[in-house]
Amino acid sequence: MRIVLTVPSFPPFNSGLGNAAATQARMLSAHGAQVVVCTGGDARASDRSPHGYAIERFAVSGARWLGSPIRGDVDQYLAFLKSSQADLLLMNAWQIWSTDIPFQHLSELPGRKVLYSHGLATDIWIPSQPLRSAVRCALWRPYRWRVASTLRALDGLLLLADAGCDARFDDAVLARQLSISHQVVPNALPDYALSGLHQPTAFDKRRTLIDVGAFDIAKGHDFVLQAYAASTAMNRVPLQLLGQRETPLVPELQAMGRSLGISDDMLSIQTGVSGAALFERYQQALGFISGSHTECQPLVLLDAMAAGTPFVARATGCIPGMPGGVAVQTVAEAANAINVLLDEPHWQALSRAGLEAARTTYHPSQVADQLWAAVQGFVQERARP
Repeated sequence: MRIVLTVPSFPPFNSGLGNAAATQARMLSAHGAQVVVCTGGDARASDRSPHGYAIERFAVSGARWLGSPIRGDVDQYLAFLKSSQADLLLMNAWQIWSTDIPFQHLSELPGRKVLYSHGLATDIWIPSQPLRSAVRCALWRPYRWRVASTLRALDGLLLLADAGCDARFDDAVLARQLSISHQVVPNALPDYALSGLHQPTAFDKRRTLIDVGAFDIAKGHDFVLQAYAASTAMNRVPLQLLGQRETPLVPELQAMGRSLGISDDMLSIQTGVSGAALFERYQQALGFISGSHTECQPLVLLDAMAAGTPFVARATGCIPGMPGGVAVQTVAEAANAINVLLDEPHWQALSRAGLEAARTTYHPSQVADQLWAAVQGFVQERARP
């Protein structure tokens, strides 16, 4: 079986979506599929992964909306897809060029066409940016109106969960209403996290609280600071904010921490920690705190589960249904949930629930079998009239 997998970014660039797609490519290759990953890059390039799949990079960016239109070598990318001889075109994520370009040419492309949804993000609203949020939502309206017709043109849909608590899972609702063929295949734990499944760090050896995410306003680090400052953990348990790279938001977060009364020696903002080194931070943490305004099924929470680290996370996407932590709506709820993490029996119960889910639902071997079964089903399924 020949599978062409599309994704806007891919390792070595570190992004949640790219890392998830790399896991998909590795799993499908291990099952014997001939996998080609089509992704972005500074220039046209071809490479091959040690795991056996090919990587084709195209200098394209943007999405099908006015906020950042598609630019670059569109014709070259489309020509490659048309000549790919794929049995299955597996497209990762809405609202990005790597998917939006084939969406406009589905009848011209070979093989079955399946979208691996990571949730719709057309309706994201950030309270601290009402004007910008309103403009953004308005610019995404035409795209949102096309979702139903796009789903009808596909041969199938892969979802990370059955349902969610907000508009991120509107495509799942539509798929059921329109009787679109769909399967649930969750994200999988990364390989570096598997080592923590059987020997989690004991409660009394954990010394920090952590928050992991890009230093972008959408990740809600301000929510985390406010919740921490309102909890009994403030200035007792150190808080680490860990991001990929420094942005103008970092000094704002440092100033906000001081204004909330958080001691400089209790707040650490760090960049460049990733992979196994980042997972060690999870293993040393008493809890993982997330204030992100929008998520679907965040990989950071899977890492926390694998480390046996309970999470406190703002309710978005399918987070309320994920074991091993507490989904919250407000700063006060988050602060109270942090307080409860300091109680060892409660902490142990959450830790065990997260570890159990990591060992079963999100374990790579389980997810790989689910993904392979879903892919085979889509390829073998007769085309709908």
